[in-house]
Amino acid sequence: MPILKALIAALAFGLSAPLAKLLLEVVPPLFLAGLLYLGVGVFLGLTRLVWRRRPTAGRPLTPRDRWILAAVVLAGGVLAPPLLLWGLARSPATVTALLLNLEVVFTASLAGIVFGEHLGTRVGGAAVVMALGGIALGWTPGGPGITVAAVAVVLACALWALDNNLTRLIAESDPLLIVEVKGLVAGSVNTLLALVSGQPRPAPGTIALAMALGAVSYGTSLVLFILAMRELGAARTGAYFATAPFFGAAGGLLLGEALTAGLIAAAALMAAATWLLVHERHSHRHRHAANVHSHRHVHDAHHQHAHDGREGPEPHVHPHQEGPLEHEHPHTPDIHHDHGHR
Repeated sequence: MPILKALIAALAFGLSAPLAKLLLEVVPPLFLAGLLYLGVGVFLGLTRLVWRRRPTAGRPLTPRDRWILAAVVLAGGVLAPPLLLWGLARSPATVTALLLNLEVVFTASLAGIVFGEHLGTRVGGAAVVMALGGIALGWTPGGPGITVAAVAVVLACALWALDNNLTRLIAESDPLLIVEVKGLVAGSVNTLLALVSGQPRPAPGTIALAMALGAVSYGTSLVLFILAMRELGAARTGAYFATAPFFGAAGGLLLGEALTAGLIAAAALMAAATWLLVHERHSHRHRHAANVHSHRHVHDAHHQHAHDGREGPEPHVHPHQEGPLEHEHPHTPDIHHDHGHR
């Protein structure tokens, strides 16, 4: 179920925050970012070697996909984390927590305005309510205002929003491969930057713990996020994923942090936003133009093509023709439903 995948992705990423906070006591931020991503890349690389016939594998990357993947790695893996860390080091944690919720707003805005994804009033409203939940979570009455350093956090959110929408374009490819490449490249760059800048090298045991946290939490989160985007689109998946700060704050309760009014308000607002998304129903008569492409599929209403007997059992991947087809049914902006709306 794509909604469940998006929420588990948010849970995995959110719960990693209090654990990463503990590691930050002994590991510099940039070094930790590199180790977390390296853990993702190494773990998923080994997984791909062992699990060759995994059910989530998708179509091969095309030359165009490789350029998109390069942009994803650059925007979301190489540029965004250092910007976030630079801003976090120079601005209060409450302000940073508030600003990070701009990612869901930026993701939905880019999806609708630039990438042509249909949003609808429920999705737009849910994005706003989810952002308000983040504000409630990080708001401190009378706290400091937005500083110049906080602009770096805003830019990081914008880059991650771009990352989300670009990843949507290649979500039908193997998610393990996408996240492996992102983890290895981004992790190597951030770790190298940490070494070059003279940050102290952590102890071997700490390095292993950081890489393990990245493998389990970040790896699970990124792969499930991509799988959810296959069926939900970038805006809706991003809105569900915006529950991550709440899960992180809830995880902090297990570490002895106090239950605050902001956490309770955030839980209520995020529950309302999730309700809006879950009860969204988008249905109208639409037409699928004739085209030939390759992606993982079963023989449903959109796949009624002939086979020559070499494709293997369903689900399978092979070039096939779809359409022309005109029908009506409830749908989300998945690979088959990126059509325009009036």
